[in-house]
Amino acid sequence: MRSRNLITISFLIVALTVTAYGQDNTKTVAQKTLKEAYAQKFLIGAASDLRGLSEAELTNVKTHYDILTPENCMKPQRIHPAENRYDFAIADILVDWCLQNGIQVWGHTLGWHAQTSPWFFQAVNPETEEPQPARRPGAGWDPNAPRPSMDEMWRRSIKGEMASREVALDRLEKHIKTVVGRYKGRIIGWDVFNESIADSGDCTTENLRTFSWYQVVGPDVLTLAFKWAHEADPKAQLYYNDYNIEQGAVENKGKHASSMVLLNRLIAEGAPITGVGIQGHWHLDTNLDDVEKAIENYASLGLRVAITELDVTATGDNSGAFGVRQGNRTIPPENFEKQAEVYKKLFEIFMRHADVIDRVTFWGVSDTRSWRFGQGALLFDGQLNPKPAFKAVIEASEK
Repeated sequence: MRSRNLITISFLIVALTVTAYGQDNTKTVAQKTLKEAYAQKFLIGAASDLRGLSEAELTNVKTHYDILTPENCMKPQRIHPAENRYDFAIADILVDWCLQNGIQVWGHTLGWHAQTSPWFFQAVNPETEEPQPARRPGAGWDPNAPRPSMDEMWRRSIKGEMASREVALDRLEKHIKTVVGRYKGRIIGWDVFNESIADSGDCTTENLRTFSWYQVVGPDVLTLAFKWAHEADPKAQLYYNDYNIEQGAVENKGKHASSMVLLNRLIAEGAPITGVGIQGHWHLDTNLDDVEKAIENYASLGLRVAITELDVTATGDNSGAFGVRQGNRTIPPENFEKQAEVYKKLFEIFMRHADVIDRVTFWGVSDTRSWRFGQGALLFDGQLNPKPAFKAVIEASEK
């Protein structure tokens, strides 16, 4: 009887080591962390503001990552909510914690059409600007009405007369020099401008968005922003960051072709640009040939490359835009196996181009600390258990 009980107990112990993904996780390559696996190749990063993370999550960050990107707290609206008011509290805590724990920091982002307070573009601003309550659907609201474009939403946010080009540029220069200057020598680099290229249009041009900085100032706002960031911290790496800019690379069309036009212009105008960030919001059917070709094309311009916001959804679609098809939230095990294959192939590409890649940063810490919540997009599940994709990424480092 005792022998039978021991057999039963042994069976239960073995059974508990089998994860929900249908794999024996006792032999995951736990002896290597992510940053150890790629220590001689490129930095491995995560995105988080750190607020609200448990001790286990903080330990996960310290264990696996060389560098952290603030997910939201350094975006213009958060850090500079009113013309005469900055809010550095969360960002300061994040930078201090990272440096105390041997983690570098990447700044995100200085210029963007989204999450930028309207006061930047208004001719007259009050001395203080309190956060406005979220609007709720009221009488006459039609849930079936067409969703307004980002252009329309931006125009509606501007109160009164539009600021002149000179006023808007003066505000942006002060913003960049104040924020970059505060963290000079403590943050190794910045996404200077983010997501400037529109999602559809003429791929023979830069195809910049038609509102925000691009309407009030014009295309040269990017070049000026890079120069101001460099003046504030001459040693900081400075990147242009965008999503879907790898799409069309093999055939030199689409958003990738526009990104090449833009980057060539910035270089010609003397922008002190270090590199380009491919965000890397991908899915199970992402065209990996485009990813590799984009890296090669950017390197041909003399630019460094980073994968800045990596996640691969295990269901549904993915991109840097909101409103994608979310897919079935009950994700079958085979999807996680396919996800592992995609992650492995991606990191094999990154390894082939490690001479030009500086960073690979995951956009989040776990599947429940991800903006793609419910789509199982990262290497760790909500309990910080490594998924098949984790093992695949480690294995890719060994080739």
